[in-house]
Amino acid sequence: MTRINLLPPEERSRAAREQGLLLAIVGLVVLVVALGAVYFMSYRQVSDKKVQLDTISGQVDVANVQLAALKPYAALQVQRQAMDVTAAQILNSRVIMSNVLEEVGLLIPSGVSLTQMNVTVPAYMVAGSTDASALGVTTALGTDLTLVGDATGSTLYDAHVQVATLMTQLGLMPQIMNIRLTSANASSTELSKPDVQFSIAANLRPFATTPPLAPAAPSITMGGGQ
Repeated sequence: MTRINLLPPEERSRAAREQGLLLAIVGLVVLVVALGAVYFMSYRQVSDKKVQLDTISGQVDVANVQLAALKPYAALQVQRQAMDVTAAQILNSRVIMSNVLEEVGLLIPSGVSLTQMNVTVPAYMVAGSTDASALGVTTALGTDLTLVGDATGSTLYDAHVQVATLMTQLGLMPQIMNIRLTSANASSTELSKPDVQFSIAANLRPFATTPPLAPAAPSITMGGGQ
């Protein structure tokens, strides 16, 4: 069955215009609602980001305060590392007297006994010495090591040979140099008891580099920020 529009043409035209206007109004309302929803969502996102920014800014401020409080410890760490290096240098350039005594004891011939031993570390081998020109220079005029003792043998000649053997043995020690015999005298006139009292002088070998002193501690103020 065919539907017939009985409205006059002008009424049909006005109805079409009203319908189109209504559709336009509905579309505009939908557009406004959509824009409002987009604006609201964007506003919510901006608000959330602002809250996150404020939170992160507060955390950064706290971290900066903590960092300022830890700066003195960073300076202490740098100083400790420098002191470790200096301590290792001093350790490597020290005169270890126990080693000197042990080596002398191992090198003494069976017919020799010591009655006195004096060791003096020269000034240019003391930690922090500024006399670097003395390094590697022969110090024959001074005496750092003195050995006094008795040497015995089957004859007086053998006793002197014992003294010479001791000097040769001492030459094996890397810590000393300029070994010299300062005296060697027979202490007994009895042929059955040949004995020679001797005195030997030597110098300690200078270090390859001047022993350092520990660096001065920096001025550090402890405490945290406000």
